[in-house]
Amino acid sequence: MKQFLLYVFLLTGLTAMAQDKGIHFEHELSWKDIRAKAGKEGKFIFMDCYTTWCGPCKMMSRDIFPQQAVGDFFNSKFISVKVQMDKTAGDDAAVKRWYDDAAAIAREYNVMAYPTFLYFAPDGRLVHLVVGGDSAAAFIASSAQALDPATQYYTRMETMAKNAGNQPDTLKRLAEEARKMYDGRYTALFLQRYLHAVPDIFAPDVVDFLDRFTLSSHDTGFTIFRKNPAKINQVKGARYAENRVQQIIFVEEVYSAPQEGANAGFRPIQAKLKKKYPELTGIVIDKFRLQWYQRNKAYDQFEKAVKVYLKQYNQQLDPRDLSSFARTVGQYATDTAMLRTALSWSERAVKEDPHAETMSVQALLLYKLGDVPAAVRLQETVVNELSAGMANKYKREYQQKVLDKMKGGEKL
Repeated sequence: MKQFLLYVFLLTGLTAMAQDKGIHFEHELSWKDIRAKAGKEGKFIFMDCYTTWCGPCKMMSRDIFPQQAVGDFFNSKFISVKVQMDKTAGDDAAVKRWYDDAAAIAREYNVMAYPTFLYFAPDGRLVHLVVGGDSAAAFIASSAQALDPATQYYTRMETMAKNAGNQPDTLKRLAEEARKMYDGRYTALFLQRYLHAVPDIFAPDVVDFLDRFTLSSHDTGFTIFRKNPAKINQVKGARYAENRVQQIIFVEEVYSAPQEGANAGFRPIQAKLKKKYPELTGIVIDKFRLQWYQRNKAYDQFEKAVKVYLKQYNQQLDPRDLSSFARTVGQYATDTAMLRTALSWSERAVKEDPHAETMSVQALLLYKLGDVPAAVRLQETVVNELSAGMANKYKREYQQKVLDKMKGGEKL
């Protein structure tokens, strides 16, 4: 028994020693307490903004933060805190106490990616930013820049903002630089100043630039696209603005919501959409319903719903959606009339957006309808379209297998 207790004591001691080697994070203090402690001790603050689903976040916590060299550097110079930016059913009391502060930090500093590491001076000013996982040595080196005003990212950007003036090219370059750093704060600032500096925000080059900077409903471009679709579409093509807005809404309001089942998933999302986007609730929730049927292979429900959807929203259809709906019919339908209907959707999609993916759906439907020569010719075009570049390697291999099956008369 004594030997067992000694073993437990030694094991506990070794575990504690291993934990002491790395960064010491303050798990029990509030954001207010962290700032007060930093000011009192004259230390900088290191904040790890992470999410539970982020792979690089887990790698940093598992492989980098516990290292002796990393702990020696951070513990001597920083008050360190981990802030979970998402919410899960398994969150403990310490994480829940930070919910409000985490949301406020995400808004105030416009956190764009994970992991985001924020560095604050002892007086509470945000002075530096590092985004993404890295080796221990590189992480220490990039974090050391937070300690010197000459190398602090935010200090430098603050100076640039004061000296940038109203030259569109300069503001555009600075917005690009901030975006590459995943710095939502200065990305938004320089973009706003750029839009005020250009004579026409609907000029093609400005719209293209704005489009690349529109990733969420909080971005300026989202509001401009939503309120001025006709002007945006003159530059980007038919229905581009509407589809772009819907994509963002799907990411933020639909895909991020728990989806327990058809009715259980639709109702709460629909109620939320009615409050935020009343004019778009119908098309978004109806598309979500179709996607749910597709994902869950509920083809009978899908077939009924897709006919109603296409009739109701005929003038608002994205060719990619049309092609997706046509593919589902091609995979599951046995009725010739329905296959021919789907072929007409696919032909429209190819006409509006001719690329390998939409053409492959048309080839599938032609094959299912018995027009093997036309299907093979089109599928050969698909394979040739994907012939160049490593990025298309796996797509090309898959489409080649489909072509081989077509030539062999096999079932797809």
